[in-house]
Amino acid sequence: MSEYVYGGAADIDRAIGLLVDLDDDQSNALAVLEIDDAIAELKTEYDKAIADPAYRPDNDFIARLSGYLAVADDRENPELA
Repeated sequence: MSEYVYGGAADIDRAIGLLVDLDDDQSNALAVLEIDDAIAELKTEYDKAIADPAYRPDNDFIARLSGYLAVADDRENPELA
């Protein structure tokens, strides 16, 4: 997903859904904490994106978001992985 272009709140919402699913499936306490931290960050950015559709997160966040969405793509379309 190196060609990822930030798509706004919908992309963030999709990443939140992925991480919530991963969190629900996880039994390792440390991994749960890390996922919860990532969800909290995503929710903060989501709220900003909803409040201002022109808002664009920083490049570090967008890189992480791109990674989350790549995982979501792989989970939704395993035949393409």
